[in-house]
Amino acid sequence: MVLYALYFLSGAAALVLEAVFLRQATWLFGSAATATALVLAAFMGGLALGSALLGPVADRTSRPLRLYGLVEIGTGISGGVVVWLLGSGREALLVPLRAAPRGGPGLAAEAALALAILLVPTVLMGGSLPILGRLVVREPGRMLGSFGVLYGLNTLGGAVGALSAGFFLFERVGISRSGWLAGALDVAVGVTALVLDRIAGVAAPPLHPPPPVTAAVEETPAVVRRACYAAAGIGGAAMLGYEVVWTRLLSLPMRSYAYSFSLMLSLFLLGLVLGALALAAFAGRVRRPVTLLVWAEFGSALYVASSLLWMPPLLAPAEGSGFGSFLMASAARAALVVLPPTFLSGMALPLAVRAVSGGRDRLARRIGGVYAVNTAGAIAGALAAGLVFLPLLGAPRSLGVLAVLNGAAGALIVAATTRSSRNRALAFGLAALCALPALFPQDRFLGGFLAASRGREKIAGVLLYHEGATDTVAIVKKNYGFHDPEAKSLITNGVAMSATVKPVWRYMAMEGHLPVLLAPRPSRALLICLGTGITLGAIASHPAIASIDAVEMSEGVIEGLPVFEAENAGAFRDPRVRIVREDGRHFLETSDERYDVVSLEPPPPVVAGSAHLYTRDFYEIVKRHLAPGGVVAQWLPLHAQSLASARMAARTFLNAFPHVQLWLPSIRDAVLVGSERPLAMDLVRLRGAYAEPGTSANLKAAYLETPEAFLATFLLDRAGIERWAGGAPEVTDEHPLMEFFLRQGGTLKDPEIETLAVLPQGGWPWVRGLDPATRASVVTENGALRLYLESEIHGDASAGLEAARRSRGTEFYLYRMGCATAQRAFLESRAAEYPGSSEQLRRCASFLSGLPEP
Repeated sequence: MVLYALYFLSGAAALVLEAVFLRQATWLFGSAATATALVLAAFMGGLALGSALLGPVADRTSRPLRLYGLVEIGTGISGGVVVWLLGSGREALLVPLRAAPRGGPGLAAEAALALAILLVPTVLMGGSLPILGRLVVREPGRMLGSFGVLYGLNTLGGAVGALSAGFFLFERVGISRSGWLAGALDVAVGVTALVLDRIAGVAAPPLHPPPPVTAAVEETPAVVRRACYAAAGIGGAAMLGYEVVWTRLLSLPMRSYAYSFSLMLSLFLLGLVLGALALAAFAGRVRRPVTLLVWAEFGSALYVASSLLWMPPLLAPAEGSGFGSFLMASAARAALVVLPPTFLSGMALPLAVRAVSGGRDRLARRIGGVYAVNTAGAIAGALAAGLVFLPLLGAPRSLGVLAVLNGAAGALIVAATTRSSRNRALAFGLAALCALPALFPQDRFLGGFLAASRGREKIAGVLLYHEGATDTVAIVKKNYGFHDPEAKSLITNGVAMSATVKPVWRYMAMEGHLPVLLAPRPSRALLICLGTGITLGAIASHPAIASIDAVEMSEGVIEGLPVFEAENAGAFRDPRVRIVREDGRHFLETSDERYDVVSLEPPPPVVAGSAHLYTRDFYEIVKRHLAPGGVVAQWLPLHAQSLASARMAARTFLNAFPHVQLWLPSIRDAVLVGSERPLAMDLVRLRGAYAEPGTSANLKAAYLETPEAFLATFLLDRAGIERWAGGAPEVTDEHPLMEFFLRQGGTLKDPEIETLAVLPQGGWPWVRGLDPATRASVVTENGALRLYLESEIHGDASAGLEAARRSRGTEFYLYRMGCATAQRAFLESRAAEYPGSSEQLRRCASFLSGLPEP
């Protein structure tokens, strides 16, 4: 039992280390999707190599427990070194990446680097299973029981490690320290094994002469062994391919939170655990492991194929009274999809090992061989699913293809064990049958995708749907009636990332105009994350900008830019614009360009993989790329994170930049602006922007019609932001606290935004040439903005009316009333479609006629 306990602990340590490597790799390689692919391939490649190399070594040793102890100690020490190298030492790793050209050569350099970094610890991890298998399998007739328990407990430890990392260690301990704790646990396991070896003198039974072969353990024919090896590889490819596609689909009901991915991985591992332990419990009754292996492969394939018929309704988010309840209800839905096939897969690996092993002769070699082939297949399946099947076929049909592969694994064994052409044809026909559900129309999955997004009741149509290697993107038309008849929304992995409704349009335009107008000599601009392209259009509307690097990692978002052409003015076609498909952080890490203007608009920090674009470490990277006097604008989403998280974001930005401002163009979206030099805006230059036809049109389209309306959206200077952020902790790569919001409360509600509005107005002394008359107009417009905030926060319609009166009919406030110019024109042209249009137009005319003269 002690050996099983040790292997449980080493499984937990291995998954914590893997989770740490994955997180740290995003610092080095940027994109979470790229980092995951590279680390997964390198990690599992090392496991496969280790099991193949160390299996024969285990067969030759008379003291496998001592060998296991040394391997665990080596794993812990080398794993700790890798944690340091990917953390504090990663600057050295960036040297070869910066030297490699972008594109294919750069990706090859990243893959080689990932393999080189992870080779030693993963090879040692991979060797542990055949070594312990050599030790615990003392009687060939009981192999399924011993090996099944060993494999199951190790996988159970992995599930515990995955949950611990995602829900506790990363938040409470930190990323690197979690890795060092896991390394220390590995060392402790190794030392314990050495002590046990020294005290008990535990040695494996002699290999020669081999024990008498009984009917129960007779040697499997070579052709069947080869088929079982092949099935282990193909089955591993199918199972890891399933995991990639399930993660994409099941992130919809779970949302794309960091917690969701930890739960998904844990569910996957739990299924493997239950299958392996169930097989161990009934091992004594298994007389034909090869036959049972066939049915495990076919059962998994048929279940996954059938899930294409009933899965779509499960993609809508589950209802829960709180966030914890929501996650548990979503996990229960995911379990229906994930647990049955992973249960069967958990049985398949021990069965394959039993089928090829025969007696104890070369036992560890064969265990290592099956594990190596299974792991190599897993690498191929994961990469093929993520990089080929998903982009080309979409998620549902990818599952169908993988199910056919899964069934083919069983059919290969049938072909090797029977001479009957009829049985072979039936087996391969059954595998082909798994493709049938994938041939049905997949509209229900699109419906499930849309049902998973917030505001789904307002979706009026799909303008674009794209499944890529990194995400699934939809652009939908929203039904807001005459209030915003052209409204569209960008949805990524079920999360509404951006929209064209005027309050959102307004902040995105400010994201582009602010840094250009605050930078002393704006010429070169960088935009990270494109979204609708509205921010890009705002930057490009300024003739002074000579070049713009627009960095976006989602091919679906880039493909969708023409759908938003009416809003972004086709800026993506501007010859000054270079669109780079890459993670923004990685782009900066491997570039030496300097910019006068930087605009950052990443997904909200609660979305998994986004927090590394909100950390102090990231801002330090950005600062290295700022030209003298350069200005950075950072989106602060107030509606998509908790109040505690928003204050952390502000605190981190304050700590990174000495000169900071906060602007609030609309109630739920703020813009932080920072620089290493004092921020100043020249009123003459601002008026010049309004005199420039292209810039003026862009500003007015965003309902920023006058310089006074523009300046009025300024809210807090550094002192005000300091008061609001208070004692909130700084967010770093090591401690991405904003990502772990389970204990932070729900997302920020409108009344909580009042914590910003009640602070003293920052004032405009930083505006050069601000004459008294203009300043009075700015103060009036700012008063209107504050009344608008009061109206939205407290539901006070009279405050909204007063805001419109004070601003003398500025379009932004008329928009909230349904009286903006575009809204009235729409009602006049489509009056028959809106029964109340005449009354609405009458109310608007009455209000407008009572406005004071400008």
